[in-house]
Amino acid sequence: MTTPQPYPSYKPSGVEWLGDVPAHWIVCAVKRSYEIQLGKMLQTAPQTPNDKEVPYLKAVHVQWFSVQTADPPTMWANPQEVAQFGVQIGDLLVCEGGEGGRSGIVRADVDDCIIQNALHRIRPKNQALNHYLQYAMYVAKAWGWFDVLNDKATIAHFTKEKLAAFPIPLPPLPEQRAIVRYLDHVDERIRQYISAKERLIALLEEERQAVIHRAVTRGLDPNVRLKPSGVEWLGDVPAHWEVTRARFLFNEVDKRSTTGKETHLSMSQALGLVPSHQVEQSLISSSYVGGKLCEGGDLVLNRLKAHLGVFALAKQAGVISPDYSVFRKRGSVKMEYYEKVFRLPAMRTELRIRAKGIVEGFWRLYTDDLFDIRLPVPSFIEQSAIVEHLDKTTADIDAAIGRARHQIELLREYRTRLIADVVTGKLDVREAAANLPERDDISTTRNGQWEQ
Repeated sequence: MTTPQPYPSYKPSGVEWLGDVPAHWIVCAVKRSYEIQLGKMLQTAPQTPNDKEVPYLKAVHVQWFSVQTADPPTMWANPQEVAQFGVQIGDLLVCEGGEGGRSGIVRADVDDCIIQNALHRIRPKNQALNHYLQYAMYVAKAWGWFDVLNDKATIAHFTKEKLAAFPIPLPPLPEQRAIVRYLDHVDERIRQYISAKERLIALLEEERQAVIHRAVTRGLDPNVRLKPSGVEWLGDVPAHWEVTRARFLFNEVDKRSTTGKETHLSMSQALGLVPSHQVEQSLISSSYVGGKLCEGGDLVLNRLKAHLGVFALAKQAGVISPDYSVFRKRGSVKMEYYEKVFRLPAMRTELRIRAKGIVEGFWRLYTDDLFDIRLPVPSFIEQSAIVEHLDKTTADIDAAIGRARHQIELLREYRTRLIADVVTGKLDVREAAANLPERDDISTTRNGQWEQ
């Protein structure tokens, strides 16, 4: 494929986020080349005899470069409103609230479907393509311009006035088609690379879990004689192991902070129990007085997420949420071994059965129910050997997973940079697009969700 080069000449755009643009491009407000229609207010009951229930789309249905049209909710509207707020294949929908500016193309036909007032519907008026505008909107989002426009001090809204006045670069129509063709082609290839890396990560994580499960439930000797554990999730265990209830292995500790000045720790499934500033979007309390205290080596449980395996070993002392539970070992117990046991996927079914609550997200695992669970008990020496073995074995797998995730991150960064360079005219892709093999237009046939 021909390597894109800069255009031969440029001119100032007069717009900060664009910089210089190709000399033959124009820069104009969205309203000059596109029609904007804000959606209809939600109507939960008929207002006139002509009203009928029709499907509608709202902001949650719109993700970058895709619109979810399967099984939408319904509202009441009359035929005139269906005509005014209706959507069709090729419409660009732009979020008015939430992540204001998030945009997706409608790619499937939904009869009589309309948009709620959390969305703008965009249709080209002249010499413009929705698919090109979608790429331009993505660049503006990636560079933070929607954050500038949407006042974060209040409820952020990307209003019709803001969208209408938003300046965009606008090449001639044939050039917009070339840009869309080129970017769709490159995006398709990058998404394939990313999907391959994600499949590799899934396989590595599956292997990691299998290695851990076998070691903590069968030990390290492949020839060891086994016996039934009498526990469904556990299966057979080495004949010389014991199986006992958790109450005989741990004590619950409930000590509270009187000053709230201890290091505040938060739970993360990826990172474990770490200082709160390392956890994105962790809840910040005005005071940690009365929070539970833990010490290094304690096993900490998030009672609301126990059924998801949210257990972690405290690596340092600190203050934690009062809704966490803190367990300390009784006797010769290797807590690192039991952290791995409690985080087994097979254990989650056992935890879910014992968690109490009506609505998911508010299930709690109480200490008496946790203490009733039967666990494998190798000797302390064997527990230590299993932990040491797994630390070494999983380190290589974790490194491979880390490399794959880093490669995905680099691919996403490259894609964002490339889209920005092409949409703002830093690279001329007309020749490269013309030399692409003939194929169906990805922009109208692609059903997958845009990779973030």
